Amino acid sequence: MADATETDFDRRLNLKPPVRLTVEGLRVIYRTRRGPFQAVDGISFEVEPGTVLGLVGESGCGKSTVVKALMRLLPDGTRIEGRVLLDGQDLLAMDKRALRRVRWNKVALITQSAMNALDPVIRVGDQIVESIRAHEAVDRATAWRRAETLFRLVGLPAHRLNEFPHQFSGGMRQRAVIAMALSLNAGLLLADEPTTALDPIMQDQIMSRIRGIQELLHRSMILVTHDIGLVAENCDMVAVMYAGQIIEKGPVAEVLVKPRHPYTIGLHNAFPRMPEEGEARPPLISIAGGLPNLLNPPPGCRFAPRCPFATERCRVETPPLRELEPGHSAACHYAERAEDFRRLGLLPETWAVKEAAA
Repeated sequence: MADATETDFDRRLNLKPPVRLTVEGLRVIYRTRRGPFQAVDGISFEVEPGTVLGLVGESGCGKSTVVKALMRLLPDGTRIEGRVLLDGQDLLAMDKRALRRVRWNKVALITQSAMNALDPVIRVGDQIVESIRAHEAVDRATAWRRAETLFRLVGLPAHRLNEFPHQFSGGMRQRAVIAMALSLNAGLLLADEPTTALDPIMQDQIMSRIRGIQELLHRSMILVTHDIGLVAENCDMVAVMYAGQIIEKGPVAEVLVKPRHPYTIGLHNAFPRMPEEGEARPPLISIAGGLPNLLNPPPGCRFAPRCPFATERCRVETPPLRELEPGHSAACHYAERAEDFRRLGLLPETWAVKEAAA
């Protein structure tokens, strides 16, 4: 196969459309010495072309496992069930050759640890060139010029391509990882905690850069984070995870302003926010307790042991994820009482009762 010219190569990349992702009943079960560990339990969601979905929840809830399952990067022996449709093609049913054609070309990953993602003994530019040439029949000079374009896009001087990862700051390494993920202009970007371990100013710069690129190139994106503020600023839709399940999902403005699940209400109250004019600064209220053991998950609602509004029904009957308003779903038996829950959830004593009982 003849190498493509730079002009043809760039034109072909620029013409790539965003993709539609549909996840149906995704389950991920790790094999451990103590038995099967169900890290993701039957979740379903969609990412419309050109939109950003925020996947949010506390550490250990299964967010990163979802992303790795989409890329099929989980350890050998892990059982994955369900369907992951990328423009109608099931990623979970593909053989290795077909999957190789999809990775980086249609779906790319921005990892949360830039230092671990880059080889310390190879120049950063060479790593980007290698990723391009592994999937496209272009010569080294064309791939290097593409790398220069990508560095300018993420705000890095092109001459830094000749340097090694240890010569970059943390923020620069993260930008280099973003450049690598964008190397083939994949239709879907998976951003797994892309601002982890960065200071707030650098976090804002990185996220502004990612969102700007997403809007410029009209890419679809999943942003995995525990930070509700990042979701509010950067996402169109949000899915809230708890203990391997999606417990609420819908438009960001609906879910974050009028949450219907007690866990989402608790997350909202635990995040710093500016007070309204004339009122005192709202207190930060933590949710007592921790995630349940998914080697032996409790019956009923998995949030019930930490929920101040739980009843006996919650402890024995699993609530389905049901649509309450167009596009807005929640898995709570008492979601219709959400307005009362939001009002009571603003009181620290509401959650302290549960803490005392834990």
